[in-house]
Amino acid sequence: MKDKTRFLLIVFLVYALPLFSAAAVQFVDVTEAAGIRFRHVNGAEGAFHIPETLGSGGAFFDADNDGYLDIYLVNSGYWNTSPSTKQVPNALYRNNRDGTFTDITATAKVGNRGNYGQGVASADYDNDGNVDLYVTNFGANVLYRNNGDETFTDVTKSAGVGDNGWSSSACFLDYNLDGHLDLFVVNYLVYSVDVPYPPCGENGIHTYCHPSLFEGAPDRLYRNNGDGTFADVSQEAGVGGIGGPFHGKGLGVVSADFNNDGAPDLYVANDDTRNDFFYNNGDGTFREISLLAGCAYSFNGVAQAGMGVATGDYNGDGWFDIFVTNLSYETNALYRNNGDGTFTDVIYEAHLGKESYLFVGFGTGLFDADNDGWLDIFIANGHILDNIEDTHDILTYRQPDQLFRNKGDGTFQEVSERAGAYFQNVAVSRGTLFGDYDNDGDIDMLVTQSNGPATLLRNDTETQNNYVSIKTVGVISNRDGIGTRITLTVDEHTQVREVNPASSYLSSHDPRCYFGLGPNATVDRLEVRWQSGVRQVFENLPANQEHTISEFSDTPEDALFKAVWIGEISTLRDMNINVNLKDAVGRTPLRIAAEKADIHTVMFLIENGADVNIADANGNTPLIFIINKTRNLEITKHFIAKGAAVNTQNRTGETALMYAAWRGYTDIVALLLENRADVNLKNGHGETALTLAESKGHSEIVKMLKASNEILRKQ
Repeated sequence: MKDKTRFLLIVFLVYALPLFSAAAVQFVDVTEAAGIRFRHVNGAEGAFHIPETLGSGGAFFDADNDGYLDIYLVNSGYWNTSPSTKQVPNALYRNNRDGTFTDITATAKVGNRGNYGQGVASADYDNDGNVDLYVTNFGANVLYRNNGDETFTDVTKSAGVGDNGWSSSACFLDYNLDGHLDLFVVNYLVYSVDVPYPPCGENGIHTYCHPSLFEGAPDRLYRNNGDGTFADVSQEAGVGGIGGPFHGKGLGVVSADFNNDGAPDLYVANDDTRNDFFYNNGDGTFREISLLAGCAYSFNGVAQAGMGVATGDYNGDGWFDIFVTNLSYETNALYRNNGDGTFTDVIYEAHLGKESYLFVGFGTGLFDADNDGWLDIFIANGHILDNIEDTHDILTYRQPDQLFRNKGDGTFQEVSERAGAYFQNVAVSRGTLFGDYDNDGDIDMLVTQSNGPATLLRNDTETQNNYVSIKTVGVISNRDGIGTRITLTVDEHTQVREVNPASSYLSSHDPRCYFGLGPNATVDRLEVRWQSGVRQVFENLPANQEHTISEFSDTPEDALFKAVWIGEISTLRDMNINVNLKDAVGRTPLRIAAEKADIHTVMFLIENGADVNIADANGNTPLIFIINKTRNLEITKHFIAKGAAVNTQNRTGETALMYAAWRGYTDIVALLLENRADVNLKNGHGETALTLAESKGHSEIVKMLKASNEILRKQ
């Protein structure tokens, strides 16, 4: 019995060892040594304008393509019109590759002077190999195109993205999978500093008004036209716009493929109202399903003051979860992805509930702080009201930030007290940037303050754990590879990441994907799924280095899809391969050729055996897709002539006729009716082609559909 007890004790210690012997995470404030001299100015002078409470964000991004992350920090400014005081510039710091930075704002021409800055999104929107900047403001936003020589050009007007409202966060994503990064802009309130709003306060103390007193501003989705310009498609895509149904008072946004169907979805953290979850239908439109999905409210059904938002697979089940920071007395929210289209707020089960109850969270991130293979959580805290201590006994304006270590069992443990001197201080923290600025293999952070200095935190965790970082270079997909899903397996533990630099609060991050490997020296398997549908697999990758992966491999399948994407019919003629193969997101070569409106490739593929009725993962056949996306009458005629089924319904019940009627394509409606398209079919919302045409005011099409229906009734 004694020997058995000793054996059980040894077994317990062996299995407990990873938890108790984990390296203590350490972050060191290196702001001064690094040469960062940035200080945020909110312009507060007693007028209590609400924008003064939000602070600002920034971006870790490689401005000069030298392989090291540079830093862009957004400033706000003063409200008076004196040029000597109002001109508070943003700042661009070039990484000197020795742990220090140099301020190059003036020569780079990205100061954003005269604008009350809020946040920034960074990405290569024009696919020229240089990372650009989109700055959100209280007032007109600014798009800076990177010229590739450490200078930028303001192209806002020509690009058509100068939203003049009050924008908070923004993110670049390729929502329609055409290889060009689109832009989603989150807007907050309908508010003006020139309007004399009635004063707000508590117990006779004047303070900032609550956002519930103001109307929410609609978000915007700008589709990239591929020529340096964008089109506002907010309403037609179903995500907002003037007159749209969604006015959510948004502050944070993140894009990810939450249901693993290959198309990026959007999640918006809203203040004092339900959060928005825009599910990508795969046809250029979104559905808002936060209520159905269980991520609109807190675990007890309350709308919270959503500020920051982050996503990642914290429990290792292959599905992206969502973490949202909120106000004191609310707790933050951890929405666990159930893998069936729904989420569950498990903030208390994860041991993150009472720990956040008295704090006001803003910037946040799910990242592997100690390279043990599990995503940890950082929260930047600081109250909204600078006089909160005058009206509440236990709430404070300045608050400590928090760090939680993932225990690998679905729960977290707060390790703030052991994570370095920085966590013993209090501040009014706002935006948080995550990235490996010194390229040493662990994730560093930069935290901004409202009306205070930015702090650069170097990760100095002493650990024997290994890592790999993955940099993606798109060829057919967007050049940054944003939206690319990377799945890594090591020692039977699988981790999933997506390339997506925008999240947290008003901020953007290192676009490279970092994976902690624990003690393992090699990666067993790495799978890369590009938004083009290309899938690549690598085995036995060495640890402790950055691997750059370019889209496409040398397999016949990849060669087929690449030839279709770029329209190389001569290459296709030399292939002896099944032209009905599907890519990683369920598209056939024919569907891709239709998407590109490439009639010559379409005809070649059909002549060589392409099936015109194979549907993608969303149930869209090439016929449905060509009508919804490009309005190409010639290809539509060719599909029908080759046997395309005109009455096929996709996953949401839409038919080719419904799309044509809704979009007002009179010629295509006539063609479909000639080929016996059914006018009485209903989609998932109970709508017919007729009711859709009526809702859009397409009177000529309404007449055509009614006449066709009358003919059918008499037959």
